[in-house]
Amino acid sequence: MAVKELRPSGPDGIQQPNSSGITVIIIGLGYAGSVAAVECHRKGHKVIVFEQAPEIKALGDVIGITGNAAGIISKWGNGKVHARLEPFLCDYQRMNLYTHTGEYLTGHTMLGYSAGSGYAANRGDLQMIFYEHMKELGIDIRLGHRITDLFEDQNEAGVVVNGERIAADCVLACNGVHSNSRSFIIGRTDKPFATGYAVFRAWFDGKEARKDPKLAWAFEGKHDKMETYIGRDVHCIIGTGRHAQDIVWTCTHKDTWNIEESWSYPGKIADVLKVLDGWDQRIIDLVKWTPESQLVDYKLVWREPLPGWTSKHGRMILLGDSAHPFLPTSGQGAGQAVEDAGTIAICLELAGKDNVPLALKTCEKIRYARATLAQKIGIETRDAWHKFDVEEFKKNKQSIEMPRPDWLFGHDPQEYAYEEFETAANAVLTRGPYTPRNVPPPGETHRTGDFTGKKIKAWLKYDKSREEDVPFRAKL
Repeated sequence: MAVKELRPSGPDGIQQPNSSGITVIIIGLGYAGSVAAVECHRKGHKVIVFEQAPEIKALGDVIGITGNAAGIISKWGNGKVHARLEPFLCDYQRMNLYTHTGEYLTGHTMLGYSAGSGYAANRGDLQMIFYEHMKELGIDIRLGHRITDLFEDQNEAGVVVNGERIAADCVLACNGVHSNSRSFIIGRTDKPFATGYAVFRAWFDGKEARKDPKLAWAFEGKHDKMETYIGRDVHCIIGTGRHAQDIVWTCTHKDTWNIEESWSYPGKIADVLKVLDGWDQRIIDLVKWTPESQLVDYKLVWREPLPGWTSKHGRMILLGDSAHPFLPTSGQGAGQAVEDAGTIAICLELAGKDNVPLALKTCEKIRYARATLAQKIGIETRDAWHKFDVEEFKKNKQSIEMPRPDWLFGHDPQEYAYEEFETAANAVLTRGPYTPRNVPPPGETHRTGDFTGKKIKAWLKYDKSREEDVPFRAKL
């Protein structure tokens, strides 16, 4: 059975609003859910978003949307959203790595994360800008709505909210690592399990701290700073944000709480100082400046990779951390969620209303191997840092660097989805073999630093004279 030929809008194109006839329900308003909502709208689908939180708040520390995903967002509003983001971006140029006592080890470029090649910023700032754009587009967002059940048959899928059944053509579950949608969609009642680690996270205004001569090192240079300090079973990432206006730091440490307890606690400076006993005094001084109200201790949890992301009838799919949670050391959690979101919107566009299950299964086929391999990088990097061996480092200095492989950072997920859709869809329809092209070939290493940025297309510069989000009009 061949895939029906359609008139796609293309990687940069936009369809007329609601022109596909497809209604999409999205659960969760994190990065996967927000980007899926905008991208589905851009590709002509009607979108309804349900978010359990009663309001969207600008909270959190730093998050990086790498170049492979940032290119999707840069197109929104013909560059308007990109222009809004620019003042909030961290302009990291380099990450230097040190021992816990401050001895320099190695360093590498931050190309792919830094302004101009990615979006590194306060996660709350990014989320608010995305949310404002969604409202501008008129997307139906329902805050304070808790999903109590999901349902599907061969013709529709939907959710139960406050006792009301709301149906659509498909459901995209984007509600994070603690998602209960997994049990509804794939019939698995697994709970996230503890990794054995938690992370202290902080982001605060650096105006007063800048006056302290002990912290002058943190504000040196023309660009935002990013430094990693490695100790036995502990690592700290210290930096500045928003062009050295703010201070941001994280400290990943052994976790003493069990998984049945809360996964996020208010942090205590005294607890951080105990973890960092004997560390570089500069780090101690910076931690002491942190307002305790801006510190959390966040449990790092994990779920094993799933055998698949789609439901029995193919009308529900897990995306983002609901499908593939990432450790922070991957540097790709948000990026892969954005890739999921951009891909599902295109697959729905190309499959059409009569083939929604094919769209979801094809999206999984395109994305599964890539997301699973990217997950692996986070585990490997954490282990390399927490089990740091001087002799091994002397043999291979790249062993502790965060990989920046071109296959990951230089990828265009939208262009690939259009190119790959028919091949992947036919593999679904025929149940035949499928070899993805968005991962390294068998036998080649996935941990390289060969990303150069040459494949990143020029991002749109906002021009107020241009009509925003002009729909694509297929030639007849």
